[in-house]
Amino acid sequence: MIKGLYSAFSAMEAAWKYQEVLANNIANANTAGFKREVTAKESFADILLSQQAPVVAPFPSRIQAVVGQIGTGSFIADFVTDWSQGALQGTGEELDLGLSGGFFTIETPDGEQFLTRDGRFSRDAAGDLVTSQGNYVLDIDGQHINLPAERVDVGPSGEIITAAGDVIARIGVNDYGPNDLTRSGEGHFTATIGGTPIEGTVRQGYLERSNANLVEDMTSLLAVQRTFQANQTIISSLDRTLDQATGQLGTYGR
Repeated sequence: MIKGLYSAFSAMEAAWKYQEVLANNIANANTAGFKREVTAKESFADILLSQQAPVVAPFPSRIQAVVGQIGTGSFIADFVTDWSQGALQGTGEELDLGLSGGFFTIETPDGEQFLTRDGRFSRDAAGDLVTSQGNYVLDIDGQHINLPAERVDVGPSGEIITAAGDVIARIGVNDYGPNDLTRSGEGHFTATIGGTPIEGTVRQGYLERSNANLVEDMTSLLAVQRTFQANQTIISSLDRTLDQATGQLGTYGR
């Protein structure tokens, strides 16, 4: 019965964490360049046993691998980013830039650098190319990009071309392995190693849409909420049973 409480609680905890991930995905369904998260769930027992060496019984030919007949519930093994490409949507805006690969490098006013696929850019008061949050977009040499007042064209490799045909800068676009990136909030990532410059992935007048799947995530959210409520009911039922058992046990021997 006690193990049943542990099983139900671990399932509720897994459902709560999964619900937070799904809610974040849904909230960012219209955020340009957003990459949704999915979860990998395993039973707690599987994770525990996978991290321990087998216990040898008194007889060397036997391995004690069974820890009980009642399941120990679900456990969130990891949160995984879905790196699949979002659809490119035309906007016609001069400084909206969609990526079909790689990441833009941006810098906050405090000097912190992040990676993003959100290409909603504009000019600030000084003419610098900035993100929708006011962070600077960096060129291939890690410098701020200052734009002329007139319209510019942006080529597929990130080259910024004036009306006169002069290339004044090239936006830095670098590629990274999935395991080299860590989420940092607001659609930003940090990298553990340097990236590899890539070309031909920039499309002017487009934005990469979020790869969140509203139908799938909403369906999963409803299922997770039902799982949470079901295990909450189980815990309440087991708690009442334990309370009754404890009361009856105290009457024995009188």
